[in-house]
Amino acid sequence: SRPGRPSREEQLRRENMVLDIALQDFLKEGLNGTNIETIARKAGVGKSTIYRKYESKQGLLLAVAQRRMVELGERWAEFRFDIDDPEDTLYRIALVSYREWSGKSLPIYRIIYTEAERIPEIAQAVTAMSKQSAIGPILDYFQHLQDNGVIDVNDVAEAASLFLVVAAGALRSFFFPVELDDDGRAKLARDAVQFFLYGYAKRDH
Repeated sequence: SRPGRPSREEQLRRENMVLDIALQDFLKEGLNGTNIETIARKAGVGKSTIYRKYESKQGLLLAVAQRRMVELGERWAEFRFDIDDPEDTLYRIALVSYREWSGKSLPIYRIIYTEAERIPEIAQAVTAMSKQSAIGPILDYFQHLQDNGVIDVNDVAEAASLFLVVAAGALRSFFFPVELDDDGRAKLARDAVQFFLYGYAKRDH
């Protein structure tokens, strides 16, 4: 008799395996050098299965990024945002941002923005996904800070994005990856909070 369809759990396991393998191949070979047939063979699935779900290598790369955006959204959904103690909350946001950026996020962003000039729709789609899921709760928190007079900025989304970039040491780590120790991460987080609260979003005391 024909075997039944795989369970939902098995489907998710296979999907994650395909995305894991795809990410490693994208990192090693770049988008141009990555081959769908190779990914399918490594994952033990048919090439047509991948094309049916993702349509193209670009679609597969977006799926890799989307999975990461969902993971980040889930991480922030568990985070305790305290409107009464913004300095401590921003410090904790900064610590999490560095950890999440320097770990799983940075390699994905490197691939995407390397391809941004050639395929701008990929970068645009990831930016939109990021605002919707990955940093949505943070944007909401920054809006609360603005509404409560804690910060005074022209564009809340831009301010939140800037803070996250500074907190993650993103520009530096993008070009010169350096793994900071606990003291280094704490200093980076404190500096980001000081720069943001008392510089960029300066308020009267």
